[in-house]
Amino acid sequence: MVERAVSELSPGMVLAADVLTPGGRFLMPKGTVLDAGHLKSLTAWNLAAVVVTGDAAAAASPTSRPGPEAEGLPAEDREAVAAVVRERFGAFDTAGEAGAVLFRLAVDREIRKRQAAGPEPVQAAVAEDRCRRPAEAGALGPLTPDVLLRDEPKLVSPPEVYLRINDVLRDPASTVEDAADSIRHDPSLAAKLLRLVNSSYYSRTMRAVSGRFPAKVDSLSRAVVVVGARQLATLALGVSVLPLFQDIPPNWVNMRLFWEHSVGCAAAAQAIAAATGRVNAETAFVAGLLHDIGRIIAFKQAAAHMGTAMRQAEAESRPLYLTEREVLGFDHAALGGHLLQKWQFPTNLEKMVRYHHDLEEPLFIDEPAVIHLADIVATAMGWGGSGNRRMPALDADAWAILGLTGGDLAGLVPVMEARLGETMRSFFPDHQGPP
Repeated sequence: MVERAVSELSPGMVLAADVLTPGGRFLMPKGTVLDAGHLKSLTAWNLAAVVVTGDAAAAASPTSRPGPEAEGLPAEDREAVAAVVRERFGAFDTAGEAGAVLFRLAVDREIRKRQAAGPEPVQAAVAEDRCRRPAEAGALGPLTPDVLLRDEPKLVSPPEVYLRINDVLRDPASTVEDAADSIRHDPSLAAKLLRLVNSSYYSRTMRAVSGRFPAKVDSLSRAVVVVGARQLATLALGVSVLPLFQDIPPNWVNMRLFWEHSVGCAAAAQAIAAATGRVNAETAFVAGLLHDIGRIIAFKQAAAHMGTAMRQAEAESRPLYLTEREVLGFDHAALGGHLLQKWQFPTNLEKMVRYHHDLEEPLFIDEPAVIHLADIVATAMGWGGSGNRRMPALDADAWAILGLTGGDLAGLVPVMEARLGETMRSFFPDHQGPP
């Protein structure tokens, strides 16, 4: 922790302590990822300094050297861990600002994993991932997104709860009770949402309006007030479709790891959205959660094609989405976007999923840029896995339009990782969380 003058703060820094007004009233909670609005508010209150996480000056000049986690680790173990991370990064530019930060943080995390579980699990995870590649591809024929979706009955039409939630989102006159009513008829969905809202991310919002709620949000109506009617409905929209994407044979991908990657991307997208103001944080969270659903459809409906694409990606050390395009004729992002379009998802959600690997296509790239960077962060940090073992390249225009620095990214990743652990426990109560 370090105290910084308000004039020295920049978007993306993270508060390490609650901020009070000069009169002693609560202003901002610990853990807030500062954006331009926060900085204006701190200046308006004439605050001299606040406490932020880490050394912001050091974070602004990142390198690819391992952090303090490497201290005390034998040199051969440090090199073994770095080799695992280098394989994941492949041709990703680790000399660039973002690449240098992510490589250092990824090495630090792998070292923490090794210190927690010993050296074997790091190598075992790589071996297990390789053994999941199917041996036979079978005969390949032409495919289209429509054919894949048509042949999966559960995807022909969305679940009833989704339709109710979407009606709320599409009606500008919808009320708090309309949003709550659209959810409460699905007890499992309601329970997941209440666990999410009771996580520390939203508990800080409750503290900011101290006295209006009990310590724990125990009803959907209160949850709507904490998060916002449309924001909670957006969260419910994403969570409501998850049960449709659960039954992938384990020889393809471990579904727990798949959802850990998806939740990691969601947490990263939420933090990036809050720091940059490019998109609503809940919308970014849902887009991150659903960004790889097209890959699940492809695993189920185009097994032979995906087997070929996965082996080709492994042999050529390339990101899987590139070989998907060559073998299927389209990638999982386009397939997922096609499904969301058929289901009449909000346009910005569909766009963020569809174009997170293809930022040259949309007219405005700021929204898909959030998911593009979030997916890169989740892959770099090894949060779960969706069948892809190589990081996609960072689009220079996406990085530029988000306006983040390497220091910003270094400050955001710990916030993302904490959110990942909390959200995974909301979906999987037995989840132990990343080290």
